[in-house]
Amino acid sequence: MDSTFVRYAPSLLICSICKDYFTDPVTINCGHSFCTPCLCLLWEDAQHPTRCPVCRAVSPRMDFKSIISAEGQARAKKESVAKKLPRSARQVCWIHQALKNIFCPTDKSLLCLQCSHSPGHTTHIHCPVSQVAEHCREKLLMQMKSIWKNRQRNQRNINKEYNLLRVWQGFVNLRMVMIKAEYPKVYQYLHKEKQKHLESLAIEGKIIFHRLRRNVARMLQMGKLLKRIYEELKEMCLKADVHLLQDLGDIMKRSQLVQAHLPQPVDPQLSEWTITGMSERLNNFRVYITFDDKIRNYRVPLFEDLRRLQCCPDHQDLPHSPASPQYKPSWAAQTFTSGKYYWEVDVGNSQNWIIGLCRESWTKRHDMLLNSEGIFLLLCVNVDDHCRLFSASPPLRHYIPRPQGLVGVFLDYEFGIVSFVNVAKSSLICNFLSCSFSFPLRPFICYGPK
Repeated sequence: MDSTFVRYAPSLLICSICKDYFTDPVTINCGHSFCTPCLCLLWEDAQHPTRCPVCRAVSPRMDFKSIISAEGQARAKKESVAKKLPRSARQVCWIHQALKNIFCPTDKSLLCLQCSHSPGHTTHIHCPVSQVAEHCREKLLMQMKSIWKNRQRNQRNINKEYNLLRVWQGFVNLRMVMIKAEYPKVYQYLHKEKQKHLESLAIEGKIIFHRLRRNVARMLQMGKLLKRIYEELKEMCLKADVHLLQDLGDIMKRSQLVQAHLPQPVDPQLSEWTITGMSERLNNFRVYITFDDKIRNYRVPLFEDLRRLQCCPDHQDLPHSPASPQYKPSWAAQTFTSGKYYWEVDVGNSQNWIIGLCRESWTKRHDMLLNSEGIFLLLCVNVDDHCRLFSASPPLRHYIPRPQGLVGVFLDYEFGIVSFVNVAKSSLICNFLSCSFSFPLRPFICYGPK
């Protein structure tokens, strides 16, 4: 702001950060007031706990209280101060020596009252300069809030991608271990197929890893760009009316264009590979599962536990919700204590289901969660319109396509192996290796809402 203008300004309406009139003012816990954009930018990279820039009192990061009255007072004072300024500091018509306080949107010019009635402007619609400028500032504030919201969303996406980057290579390596463990069960001539599968898996894993890194880089760059535009919008709010009206169009277009190209998180998936002869080999151990109606209505909170884990991974200590009656769990009538068995479950096109085996004692308990011991499960859950596969326990996400139709379950009790296969593709979904079974295992199925 012009120094002459600030000299006439009351200190109670001046932000102590930018030394200018309040823009979208808020009050924090200690009672001091600031512009919302100034406080957001100041606290963005501040260490915890955040403190008041004036008195250094600790204040919650976003515990703001809007002070609409201060906004109105700042606007009114600004107009009254403008009237006290020297004529040289105001827009004066050199023809009529009158204040130019009327704006013509048609040719974007400032006019005095007499000029607005001249032949060149009589057919135009005119508005008071202060009214048009205030409308423009409101639009700028809306854009600033939109930019800040998208910048925060972009930062959350960056955090998600960083978390995925940390575990991605470990998942690819674990996936390779699973694949390696499956191939010795089939004929020796499949050695070349195994090598090709593992090499392609390693290449595909690297490609997706680099995609994740590039996406993080794009998000970081977008974060800087969003911050720069946010600061430009703030500066535009502080410009004199005439410059504000003349320069508004370009910054608004750039702001909207940048927000329209916000990068999205990568949803990686590894390709499915058919393992020759796997279905034929497993069918040698085929059994047919029947269900025990006496424990068919048993309720388990696994879906709620998994959704809680996916929706708020940083708050896994939240209380667990009770199981919903929408879910239909069923326990098999058979239990297994030795041998090899294979059966298939039709999940159809469902996006919420759980299949696998559990320790027999779980049929009498009501607290089964993802980290519970003695459960060997494959879970499919729909979170935010995205289907995700997990195994438990412990919970582990699998970045492969969701199976539809028949899913096969194979148990080798003596060797401690539980495998899940996509029957239609004759491909491995996942397996539990090197388990130690010393207790009866009972097959388990649970369908969620369609």
